[in-house]
Amino acid sequence: MEKLKIKKILVPLDFSFTSLKALDHAITLSKLSDAELILMHVVENQYVNTDPFFVSTPGIVNFENKLTKASKENLDKLALKIINKGVDKIFTVVVNGRTHKQILNVAKKTKPDLIVMGTHGVSGVKEFVMGSNTFRIVSDAECPVLSVQRKSNPTGFKNILVPFCDRPHSREKVIYAIKMAEIYGSKIYVYGVDTDKTASHRNKVYQEADQICDIVEKHNIECDVKVVSATYDAETILKYAQKIKADLILSIGDIIKQDITEYFTGSFAQQVINHSSIPVLSIHSEVNTQMVEMWHGI
Repeated sequence: MEKLKIKKILVPLDFSFTSLKALDHAITLSKLSDAELILMHVVENQYVNTDPFFVSTPGIVNFENKLTKASKENLDKLALKIINKGVDKIFTVVVNGRTHKQILNVAKKTKPDLIVMGTHGVSGVKEFVMGSNTFRIVSDAECPVLSVQRKSNPTGFKNILVPFCDRPHSREKVIYAIKMAEIYGSKIYVYGVDTDKTASHRNKVYQEADQICDIVEKHNIECDVKVVSATYDAETILKYAQKIKADLILSIGDIIKQDITEYFTGSFAQQVINHSSIPVLSIHSEVNTQMVEMWHGI
């Protein structure tokens, strides 16, 4: 398998504090990996909250044009500041439409290796009904998505948490953890969860955790292993992340529900993104569920 590279980063911005915090992370990563930055902003169609009869009126169109022009000017000013910070390859794009759809469209056209974006998270009724806007990108983007919260430290990641259980695809995120650890000089914490809560299954999870740790250590990355018998949910993972002072969590970003409770709470990936106070790197699963054992030469 070809070694993972991060050479193009897409950063959606709405100029909020959280999105600018995500930009700080993207700038740091760009400098460390010599990656190109693509800054984008979406001007929401104004007719979304307007009587449809007035959709095509000159006033609405003129207002959108002014917003688009002002947004492009602000984005270009921001890009100039970033260039002065030492990032050479940077581009800006402003589009009109629905935010999550346009982010996915730009990602499809530009083919970034990573999307870095801010997330505010949601809870209660909103979480049940729609989840976070960020998760819409996570579930449909073709590349990994790094979701960043407003309190995160943009200087890098020192403790990376890789949780897994005996589910299909659960261990595929290890290759990305290794790449991030190589970039930032991080330690990886492998956290296996025995969901069957039986001795035989716990031993199986231990073996899988040791396999992951062996792969990590072959890359001269410090690794710690812990296996527990518990429910594989956001609460379990986030409590351990807090205990080890993790500053990045790796997650498979699938929207698929694994059991009946997730139809009411959202998928595991969605719960983690919505409730985590630290950045989450969401990876899409691949077809090969035995990927960990086959990572020779990475």
